[in-house]
Amino acid sequence: MKRRGFLRLGIIGGALLLASGTTVALLPGDRSVRPRTPLATLSEAQFAVLVAVAARVLARTTADPLSAAHGVDTALRFAPPEVQKDLGLALGLLENALVSLLTGGPPTPFTMLKEADQDAAFARWGSSRIALLRSAYQGLRKLCLAAHYATPAAAAALGYTPPIPKPEPSAISARGALMVDPAAVRARDEVEMPPGSPAPVDGGAP
Repeated sequence: MKRRGFLRLGIIGGALLLASGTTVALLPGDRSVRPRTPLATLSEAQFAVLVAVAARVLARTTADPLSAAHGVDTALRFAPPEVQKDLGLALGLLENALVSLLTGGPPTPFTMLKEADQDAAFARWGSSRIALLRSAYQGLRKLCLAAHYATPAAAAALGYTPPIPKPEPSAISARGALMVDPAAVRARDEVEMPPGSPAPVDGGAP
């Protein structure tokens, strides 16, 4: 991803980020979901929100939201720092009670909403006039889907069979394979060259 490739800020988006530090915005969410292994890039609070998002994005699949969230966290290790920061901002805004209120929802953190209300809140982001929220919706959705369908079980469920890797051929040169058995060369020369014949300069066939 390029710089600012995850979020499109915009003027209104910047205002939302400024509002995210107010008292209403900082209402505590549900932190009962814990990571199974140490996190690579996300905080535990961000991870809890991502698990809730993954549960809604992958609701019609057999995916494990916790595994999908771990997949996203692992993949982010290879993303630029700006993208990692953008994802953290997106998760913080989604959990933000004031942002929820300003976008037509209840003043409640995302992780404290019922599933149907989470679906409605996330859908409002997808159809929002605010570029920041739309880009966050698309980014979070794509990351969760990619993390799920990258697993072998999900690929098998889709009928995808990875190609069987073919062995790499040995390196060759204009005179044949580079790996040559010296003993075999000498035995060949003894058969092909009668006694008294001058030895080849390069040790190979005349």
